[in-house]
Amino acid sequence: MRNLIKYPTFALVEAIDFVIRLLTRKVSTHRFLLAPGIEPLRWWWGRVRAWRTFHMAARRVPAYGWFLSREGHQLSLPARGSLKDALAGVPEMDKASYIKEWSILERSVDARMPRRGVVVDESSGSSGIPTSWVRGPDERLATRQLLQMGFAQTANELTKQPFVLNCFSLGAWATGMNVSASLTEITMIKSIGPDRDKVIHTMREFGPHFTYIITGYPPFLKALFEDDRLDWNAYDVVTAFGGEGISENMRALILKNAHAAYGSYGASDLEINIAIETDFTVALRQAIAAKPRLLQALTKQAEYGVLPMVFQFNPFDYLMETNANGELLVTINRGTNINPRIRYNIHDRGHVLRLKQLEPVLNQHGLAHLSRLAKTDLPLLFLYGRSDMSVDFNGAVVAPDAVRDVLFANADLTQIVENHRLISYEDARGDRQLHLAFQLREGVDGADSAAIGARVIDALRESNGDFSNAIRTAPDGTEPTFACYPFRTGPFAEDGRKLKNEYVWILPVGEVEQWNLVAGFTAPRER
Repeated sequence: MRNLIKYPTFALVEAIDFVIRLLTRKVSTHRFLLAPGIEPLRWWWGRVRAWRTFHMAARRVPAYGWFLSREGHQLSLPARGSLKDALAGVPEMDKASYIKEWSILERSVDARMPRRGVVVDESSGSSGIPTSWVRGPDERLATRQLLQMGFAQTANELTKQPFVLNCFSLGAWATGMNVSASLTEITMIKSIGPDRDKVIHTMREFGPHFTYIITGYPPFLKALFEDDRLDWNAYDVVTAFGGEGISENMRALILKNAHAAYGSYGASDLEINIAIETDFTVALRQAIAAKPRLLQALTKQAEYGVLPMVFQFNPFDYLMETNANGELLVTINRGTNINPRIRYNIHDRGHVLRLKQLEPVLNQHGLAHLSRLAKTDLPLLFLYGRSDMSVDFNGAVVAPDAVRDVLFANADLTQIVENHRLISYEDARGDRQLHLAFQLREGVDGADSAAIGARVIDALRESNGDFSNAIRTAPDGTEPTFACYPFRTGPFAEDGRKLKNEYVWILPVGEVEQWNLVAGFTAPRER
């Protein structure tokens, strides 16, 4: 890119980054950086860091320079006081428009890969083709420091020695790898994967002398605590989950056997642990769920149909914006990542609220006491889930378009199937279920749901490795189900009332029974 104009404080940004790196080496000094009172400074410096990283990437990352040229974006120095507007004018990227367009090396700083210290993980998501993500030494260090900071805050409140049981999927998946690598040097940890038998064996073997910090996907955690082979009352347990959100009903079920259940937000496309739940955000979410007027004042639940997860994040490290479609745009502000991501659209719906904006609303609703639970003034992230109509299943992403592709790849099915729907719901036991429904064309007498379901599920597993692994590790009784329904029956009974077909339903507790779902086929664990 020619005529690059540097922002005049870039040298100062580098100096501050150097000081921050020194302070984050230790949990004690890292905690100081998160203390309340400097929230405006974090916001301002976060934007400046994002602007610095944007200019660095335009100059040194070949693919990003080409991307900006293709989008017709001209680099320029923002006018005084307009840094926020200048960043808002930077074109957003996503997997389709950027990641899939250029190679990993072309998306790397100086088009090169460090010889040492690089870890590669992968995701397949709903695209069907695995995508590799490279994490350099500085990025892995930052992730490790954030995880250690969060772990230290939990461990400080424990009376027994902590013992982490990492039950996230291991291998090439990002979360399990990063949790193990990040916590090994500061605590006891056993990397088990989503295996209930091994968790129970380990806890029996080591006994009730530890506080077990069990990490994993929500469905696994719930199924684990329902396993009666262990007297859970004899053990101290804390849980941390990721990969998907939970309802407060599911949290309550988990908390029958655990002292706490905290969630973390992240993604392979970006980083893990970008934002976390705290005692404050959990209490706020529960208040929102219990008070319709507060729900209306703070959230977009009426628009999106779901209660959002509520997290806190550090704007010094991550710039969070919301585009016109309600989707989050995330910029990783650090300038040392191998593959910079700037205004990256992961296609999650969400928005940000600063605490100074929240406090008047809480006061208005008689909930001023909630503010006192906040140990830091980090801003809030309200997260509603996927915007591309995909659904989460045991940490995997399943898209209706993937089902459509399977349908239209089989001519015999397209002749008898009217449309399809992914139905995600929480059953009476608090288990998250996924049901794939095909509506038969009018006049079609019937179809073999078991045979068709086996073909559809197998094709989805073939194209989506994450989904296949999610089925293999799903708790008993939560494997995806499939059924064919005669025209305008079951979940399709009211289809004629709307002009547009609905390809995804996310149903709240208690609303699934009215649709008379049937399990014509249940996905087997192994293919």
